[in-house]
Amino acid sequence: MAQLPGWQSLDGGVPVPNGTNPGRIVALVASEGAVEGGWAGSAALDLARAWSGGGEKVIVVDGSLHYPTLHTCAEIDNVEGLSDAALFGLSVGRVAKPVDGGSFFVITAGTAVANANTVAASARWGTLLGGFLEAGVKLLLFVRDGDSGCAAFLGSASDIIVLANEHEKAPAAIRDLEGIVRAVTGPNGQVASGSGLRPPEEWTASGPGGSRRLAMLVAAVVLLILILLVAFGIIPVPWLSPEPTDTVFRLTSGSVPVGG
Repeated sequence: MAQLPGWQSLDGGVPVPNGTNPGRIVALVASEGAVEGGWAGSAALDLARAWSGGGEKVIVVDGSLHYPTLHTCAEIDNVEGLSDAALFGLSVGRVAKPVDGGSFFVITAGTAVANANTVAASARWGTLLGGFLEAGVKLLLFVRDGDSGCAAFLGSASDIIVLANEHEKAPAAIRDLEGIVRAVTGPNGQVASGSGLRPPEEWTASGPGGSRRLAMLVAAVVLLILILLVAFGIIPVPWLSPEPTDTVFRLTSGSVPVGG
């Protein structure tokens, strides 16, 4: 595999050359670690915000058709989207949803499909791409490494940005496409190789109030163990076990007459 650009933080911005035409098809390839960490979709939207803030026309498309996530990150519905436009002829105006007050648009995955390759290989998808380029749109095509349709979608890209943790192995999907990889990037702090995000500091024992949280956790575990031991009768509880005389009295007093 050819040499890739060095990892950089998303905070520093990720430039992509426009050439003579601002229209570009930029594939955002989420690595396994980025997906497991749960930040890949948000990073895609952050890139869209950065470029649209610079005056560019930006549309983000969720090409992860079997595991769509962008609609959740953007807080919009996923009723109609990419598959509906590519396979059923819905217009871009109908499936593109404004985000951040219309600063950029998101096209969600849309109706579930059995084979994502049918979308990427459809004639309608090619027509849509041509229209985006002609209109000078920077189209961000979000895909996940290893997903169905990923390779077919990458065949349409003019540029690739890899979303990955620092030091993480390069996604297999970009093999032989290294020449158009413009950046390998991720948010600061997401540096675990292939293991997703580190927990927030406030969740750890070393974070603020960590000793108190640890003591509460230990107490909760001890209490749970005691409850289970009592429930299974391993530890008897006297006040829950009636005296034998009381039991006999309750069983007989209501049915045996007293005094002849």
